[in-house]
Amino acid sequence: MTRKPRSDARARILDAALAVSDRVGAAHLTLDAVAAEAGVSKGGLLYHFASKDLLLKGVVEHHMDQHQRDLELAETMFPTTPGGYLQAFVHAQRQGLEAKLHGGPKATQSFIAAAVNTPELMDSPRKYAVAHAQRLRKLGPDFVEALLVTLAFDGLFFGDAFEMLDLTASERAALIAALESRAAALAARHPG
Repeated sequence: MTRKPRSDARARILDAALAVSDRVGAAHLTLDAVAAEAGVSKGGLLYHFASKDLLLKGVVEHHMDQHQRDLELAETMFPTTPGGYLQAFVHAQRQGLEAKLHGGPKATQSFIAAAVNTPELMDSPRKYAVAHAQRLRKLGPDFVEALLVTLAFDGLFFGDAFEMLDLTASERAALIAALESRAAALAARHPG
């Protein structure tokens, strides 16, 4: 196994924390296990994250940063209008769901459980949700319809995370296509 450059240690630690969480849950994650998974010393891990809580918060923020980058990339594909934002959001969510289908739901479950005891883990997702709602409000009377579209993606995410959805691949594709179609129709009503 070749090691990544030292400057990449923080990213390796975050990836390792997610992998360990997926195996044992965030509540049972140890700094020693994450350091071993990342191929760094415990001191190296502590240099980047002084405590388990800070490491967990770092993982959540890393996830939110990635989601924001995905959304910004998607925004380059659509008009710079409130409707274009909705379409970009739907596109980014679809891409994220497709990527997460190969990930483990246990990590998401365990981070949600950890947030019960460490509510500040949700600070970054809360800020993102507030900003998202503000952008959707720019659709005026179509705000509720746009919110329903985006909440459907939340339902898919949590349904996958808690293994509650029993959708076939064609049912999932049809649902996502319907959400994309609704977003496009809303965007067409708000061209500028």
